[in-house]
Amino acid sequence: MRKILTLLLIVAMPAIAAEPVEGQWLLSLQDKERTLVGLLEIQRGPDGWIAFLEGGPATVEVAGDNVVIIADSRDVRGFVFDRRMTGTIDGNVMSGTYVQVGAAAQKEAPGPWRAERQAPLADDALPPKPVDLSGTWTATQELDFRKYTMSLTPAGEEWLESYLPYYDQPDVRCTSVGLPALATYSFPFEIIASDHRLTMIYEYQSRVRRIWLDGRAPGEFVPPSRMGHSNAHWEGSTLVVTTTHLEKTVRDFRGELISENARLEERYSLAADGETLNAVITVFDPDNYSRPPVRRRQWHRDNSAEIFPYTCDPDSFYLQMYEDGEMDMYIERTDKRF
Repeated sequence: MRKILTLLLIVAMPAIAAEPVEGQWLLSLQDKERTLVGLLEIQRGPDGWIAFLEGGPATVEVAGDNVVIIADSRDVRGFVFDRRMTGTIDGNVMSGTYVQVGAAAQKEAPGPWRAERQAPLADDALPPKPVDLSGTWTATQELDFRKYTMSLTPAGEEWLESYLPYYDQPDVRCTSVGLPALATYSFPFEIIASDHRLTMIYEYQSRVRRIWLDGRAPGEFVPPSRMGHSNAHWEGSTLVVTTTHLEKTVRDFRGELISENARLEERYSLAADGETLNAVITVFDPDNYSRPPVRRRQWHRDNSAEIFPYTCDPDSFYLQMYEDGEMDMYIERTDKRF
């Protein structure tokens, strides 16, 4: 009898490589002479790619080596538009050109964009290497994508759906807008350095903020406030500020809610010229955000700039509503004001 020998060949298949677009990318685009920077996070979802830019939802489409990224933004006049980035993927780099889509008061010419894959951050903090942040700082228009929509929880969505900025925004009636909004506005501010403390004096609403460098806790009877309680430490030459004990307020121009459980993290660093201050401002508030929203700001040191007195007349706000017959509506909306 002929014996038939059957050989079973087991071939070890290599593990399937992760999708080339998945991961964290540092995205930058060039609008004429202005550079915008943001963290782009891409992951695989049940129905395709899920993306977030600076903590807010974005759209990513991938076809082979080609990629399209779409993210919304808001200009300083209140117009909401999209930036559409089209390009290719080449290993750890994506690049191409972008165009502005939709009506906007601040027109942007088409320009290049680039994204580089980011390695995981090291757990070990750098030893302190303090730098001098004192002086008066004036804002530039660099860095900030001004991402419009954020990843809100159902509670955050419910709040925002019924919010009317013209009537409910704190500063329209001369009430402090507080942090984090105050740290992102384009008014100048001054930093004064002293033992164990940095003092920030904001021109907008003439607010004063104290940032403690000695780790002190707030007093037993200190209530939450719009400025909260801020402690800071140095990670290398980056000043990391953590703020808690915040009073309920809104995050930004759109009116998204900040709860009293929120924690604010600001990272301030000097550029190589020693005269440019960059900040990354992140809100951790799981009550209202399913992903922490991020803003970036930049200032130039200008000690010739003046911090002007700030005046605000609330009577003009209430008088207009009275004349328009809207006072009853305004009173009924007291749950939107604090």
